[in-house]
Amino acid sequence: MSQNLFSYHGSVPLYAPHSTSDRTSSAAFLSTNARKLASAAPAPSLFDSNDGYASLDYASQRGSPSQAYQLPRLAPDLSNILMIDQTVAVDHEAVGMVKKHSYIRGNVWEVEATLDACLQIHRWDRALSILRQLHAMHQGNEPELQRLYNKVLEAMVFDHIYNRSSENITRINGWVEGEMTKAGVAPNAQTFALKIKAAMATLSGSRRDRTVRRYWAMAKTHGVNWEVASLREILSDNDLGKLSEIELLKGEFEKYEDLDDAEIEDLDVREGVVSRRALPRINETSQKGLGMYSLKKSLSLFDDPSQLSEWESAKTADQETLDAHARQRQIRLEQDALSSASERWRTEHEKMAKRGVAGKLETGKIGALMWTWHQGLLDKIKGELEKISEAEAKTKKTDEDKLRAEYGPFMRLLDPETLAALTLTTTVTVLVKQGIDKDVKLVRLVIAVGRMVEAEVQARMEKQRETLGNMMRQKAHSTANPSNANRLKEQLEELNSRSSSLVQWSTSQCTKLGSVLCEMFLDSAKIGGTREATSVTPKTTFQEPAFDRRIVFSEGRRVGVVSVHSDVQALLTNEPVADVIAKQLPMICKPAPWSGYADGGYLQSRLPMIRVKNADPAQLAYTKAAAKRGDLDEIYAGLDVLGQTGWRINQDVFRVMVDAWNSGEAIANLPPVGKVFPELEKPAEDASLKEKYDYYKQIRAINNEKGGIHSNRCFQNFQMEIARSFYDETFYLPHNVDFRGRAYPIPPYLNQMGADNARGLMLFDKGRELGEKGLMWLKIHLSNVCGYDKASLTDRAQYADDHIEDIRDSVQNPLDGKRWWLNAEDPWQCLATCHELIKAIDSGNPLTYVSHLPIHQDGTCNGLQHYAALGGDIAGARQVNLEPGDRPADVYTGVAEMVKADIKQDAQAGDELAKEMDGRITRKIVKQTVMTNVYGVTFRGATQQVKKQLNDLHPDLNERVIPAASYVARKIFKGLGKLFEGAHSIQYWFGDCANRITSSISPAQLEQLFAAQTDQQNGKRDKRIKRDGGLAERKALEQTDFRSTVVWTTPLGLPVVQPYRIQKSQSVKTHMATIVLADPHVTDSVDKRRQLQAFPPNFIHSLDATHMLLSAVKCREQGLTFSAVHDSFWTHAADIDSLNLILRDAFIRMHTEDIVGRLAMEFETRYKSHLYLAKVHGNSTLAKDILKWRATTTKDVPNLKKGHKQHQYYELVQEYKRQQLLASEDPAERVKGEKMVTPASLFEEQNGEKFLRGKNSLGETALGSVPQGEPDTSVVEEALQHDDVFETHDVDMTSTLEPLVGASAEASKPERKEQDASMMMLGTPSKKKTQGNGDRAGVWLWLPLTFPNVPKKGDWDVRRLKDSVYFFS
Repeated sequence: MSQNLFSYHGSVPLYAPHSTSDRTSSAAFLSTNARKLASAAPAPSLFDSNDGYASLDYASQRGSPSQAYQLPRLAPDLSNILMIDQTVAVDHEAVGMVKKHSYIRGNVWEVEATLDACLQIHRWDRALSILRQLHAMHQGNEPELQRLYNKVLEAMVFDHIYNRSSENITRINGWVEGEMTKAGVAPNAQTFALKIKAAMATLSGSRRDRTVRRYWAMAKTHGVNWEVASLREILSDNDLGKLSEIELLKGEFEKYEDLDDAEIEDLDVREGVVSRRALPRINETSQKGLGMYSLKKSLSLFDDPSQLSEWESAKTADQETLDAHARQRQIRLEQDALSSASERWRTEHEKMAKRGVAGKLETGKIGALMWTWHQGLLDKIKGELEKISEAEAKTKKTDEDKLRAEYGPFMRLLDPETLAALTLTTTVTVLVKQGIDKDVKLVRLVIAVGRMVEAEVQARMEKQRETLGNMMRQKAHSTANPSNANRLKEQLEELNSRSSSLVQWSTSQCTKLGSVLCEMFLDSAKIGGTREATSVTPKTTFQEPAFDRRIVFSEGRRVGVVSVHSDVQALLTNEPVADVIAKQLPMICKPAPWSGYADGGYLQSRLPMIRVKNADPAQLAYTKAAAKRGDLDEIYAGLDVLGQTGWRINQDVFRVMVDAWNSGEAIANLPPVGKVFPELEKPAEDASLKEKYDYYKQIRAINNEKGGIHSNRCFQNFQMEIARSFYDETFYLPHNVDFRGRAYPIPPYLNQMGADNARGLMLFDKGRELGEKGLMWLKIHLSNVCGYDKASLTDRAQYADDHIEDIRDSVQNPLDGKRWWLNAEDPWQCLATCHELIKAIDSGNPLTYVSHLPIHQDGTCNGLQHYAALGGDIAGARQVNLEPGDRPADVYTGVAEMVKADIKQDAQAGDELAKEMDGRITRKIVKQTVMTNVYGVTFRGATQQVKKQLNDLHPDLNERVIPAASYVARKIFKGLGKLFEGAHSIQYWFGDCANRITSSISPAQLEQLFAAQTDQQNGKRDKRIKRDGGLAERKALEQTDFRSTVVWTTPLGLPVVQPYRIQKSQSVKTHMATIVLADPHVTDSVDKRRQLQAFPPNFIHSLDATHMLLSAVKCREQGLTFSAVHDSFWTHAADIDSLNLILRDAFIRMHTEDIVGRLAMEFETRYKSHLYLAKVHGNSTLAKDILKWRATTTKDVPNLKKGHKQHQYYELVQEYKRQQLLASEDPAERVKGEKMVTPASLFEEQNGEKFLRGKNSLGETALGSVPQGEPDTSVVEEALQHDDVFETHDVDMTSTLEPLVGASAEASKPERKEQDASMMMLGTPSKKKTQGNGDRAGVWLWLPLTFPNVPKKGDWDVRRLKDSVYFFS
């Protein structure tokens, strides 16, 4: 009987409120919104507070004592969920009102980013000027003003302390009495703590004491003296000791206990390093390109003899020295990656200069040419910095001077050499990644350059802090005076506690900076050309631009683009520079544990723990707020488990891979070198259009294949060079998560999520004896990677025994023997398993063999597993191995059989298409459509998938393939709908909820609307708005944009914010041109279609991410080595049975609770007091009553015209008034509200829920949803002529689903112009008068936001999973 790792009794909730009152209110909600639950989770017992793990004794399995682990609360209490309302746009009209020539143009975030830049480069006068501008912009916001004034004071104080700068002593001394008093900003505890710290650092003796006492008295006057001493990020123990000497703390605080001394971070290293062997040389793809040169320079640490000898010497030292040395090696590895570019170009340039050909494209190499460009750009940057200084000094500035004053502080943050290097590498990288023969939009290029500069500034700040910390640490170790050593350690602790991150630069700021840098680069990048002699002119040489700038028209708009000169294209084709600087390599010490939004992973490179899609500000705000209040601790713990798993290179597989690579053959997934393609005969001029089309289609296919082969070999070349460098190292892969919580390794080249060749190279650093069970699982794993994974476990284990001679031949003669391993589904992983199995057998005692090979446990279409559990679908649960069985079920085979049966029935009824398709359906035809249907694939996409498979398997269908593909796709959807009925209903519920949320107006927006209308009624207008501009009306109507995105909290506490918005255009004036940006901002209107279609798959992704991270934390507690690729979990062979218990119990632990019911409760809480724009059927009695009410009630309202936006604006305000009156504590006010008549009150009287339109909003993207009516084959055929609908192969889950992040709406996202996303998008009456049975387009009305009842759950009991051995296998 399997053991219970998680407590999942029916009385144990996943989401339990803390207080009795919470339980009562939540229970009341469930009673009114009841959902029939499976017996495992009855509704009355949802709020029991016991939610801990039960301990698991592994002593019998592992020979180690058990560890009890208390499962953390899996989601925040609903009374304490994180809610941030960012639907209201900040009014920035105050910008530039006074003395415009001295102000920065932009919003508050852009101005504060400029302030940060000025503080970093110590431009204090400029910083104070910007601070005064921010004061005007934040007028009345006291906390924000205090934060900003303290930010400037803190920068001056710490500059004085650490840099011994006396420049700001006068400003510091007079900050409170002068600057803050003059500005009307009251000081707070942080202000006085900084002033006291400055006094103690700059003064001594009685003068120090008097000054400190004065500030202490001022703090008392403001009532914050008790808080001053608690600000340990400012006042250290040494500072508090000085305050005690002055007797300021006596009687006011209890004595502080001594804190532990700051210690060097515990960074584990390997026990030893094996001397590097003579490794085989890896043939490089094409010529020695810049990318490979840069990578090798980044990896030079591993070939440095001095480093190896130092490491050998350090092995005999104490642990602290070992840790420090490992840290130094990792720091050098990160620094080498940053500094390799300039050194590479210099070397290439000097080499070519000696030959007298530097800078000549005909004979030179790209490195020499780039060095020449670098030098030319460097001169221009130095000249531009001089112009910036001149512009800043002018009293009266031109527009060009103002622009220079805006980007100048950011340009000074880095030295000219680094700016030139970053501009050059980023520009070339973007151009090459786009395709060197393709145009790149100018806006993309300049933003990329600006963002790269911003990233480098952050990295430099971290490096400076690291350097200063190392200096302080060395002084603390070397000083003989204990008090000095303690003081230095306190300062080190203080330094580490201070955040060094800047305010994120806006897209506009990145554009301005990137534009000037790109302009200078494009002007300075020249190539040499030659014009041959003619009869009248001699041979001449000349310089011409390496990059061409021009204007093209796209969708009727002028767009600036950049293209690469044809000669440079030819050179870059041979020398790919797709990733010129490889910053993110595997680590050689354990990653720093995650402790904050950007605190963890690499030692010097600050990377966020979450990958925010489109840099969505709302997701950033939610994540940072959640991190600050400790909601993400369990996410951090899971990421640490993944990051701290040690890896090593599989040397046996690596040697075979190098031989295969160097041979140039197409072996496994290694593409061939010099593949010969057929010469196609170009059709004659009078050939038919179809012949010409087919010819050019074949040419395009050949060129695409050539490009694909070259790109793959370049990437695999990088992977093999990294593997060669880490050949005898233990390495680690720091991880972060995407916005849904799914974990990914940060190093991009060599990781467990890579293709088969990458996975085949990876072994766990730590080994485990196989034991009897481990030996069996090693054999099963061999069967799985060979593709024989649908048989029983016994049959799979027997498969290895039946092929033992093939396995041995694969090990002994991998390339010269029978090559049996190459027939496997995953050949390189098969070869790795063959080596491990033969080593175990040849060891003499396989049971005691220490295995390092990761063994995988894969879910059965994991998304469908979650849907089946959510919906309680018995049939679906059986198909995805949630239900116990003697053999593994296969949902793809199950759906294929249903399709076969349905087609046979149609054929017997005489359907000609069915007769043609009868007997042709296979598992492969349906697999990808079944796999992607759960993630929102459209019917068009599914038809394309089926068409591709039919073309491959049944080419004889010819022109009949399109109707056949449409027919089969319908049958697949129909089969899925039958298997997963409960999931089908839940998906529709998801869609309806998203539809209402994204059609709603938030309370903050409503307040602004009401205030604007009140001001207009009272005759008040904003003095800053011109009377004839109509801006007041436009600003009011902008508040009716739908800005509410779908937000939910994962069971582990991560707030997920869907980032899909309609981006508004912003014009930015630069030196190059006026650039129109699509700037993502939290106040942009939501993209309703994408929000709706993406929500179901994103929610399921957040659940599988929770399952993985929960399992990771539990594995660490039980001593298991763990890694994962989304729904594929890895551990040692000996621990597979233990891992299976953990996976099952974690899944049961999640789904015992009413996850969908809890989501409904969160939505009710999060979107309380929203009003949403609903529609009711036009032929309903309610619609008629609403129209009658409008005809009689609104006709006398002044300036209200039929069909105008003001109409809906008026009704929205009226409904808001009614809701305010109904919520009043004054009985008379409530009576007024009850007497008000609005469309919403009519809706309530008639129980209008039954009249609502917009249900089942997902349409054909829902699970198993079949489009209504017969398909128009001509339309389908036209749609399927496009080759980019879906690239279809029989692929694994990861490679199939990753491009579908954000659902099919993301994959098929059309290019769109800026849209008017106001309420009129839904509210404008349609010109189409009828729909269906005479139903008009619908009548709109504003309603309080409520949500439909949660669908009834099926009868399948998730506890039955406990006995399903094929759940993951």
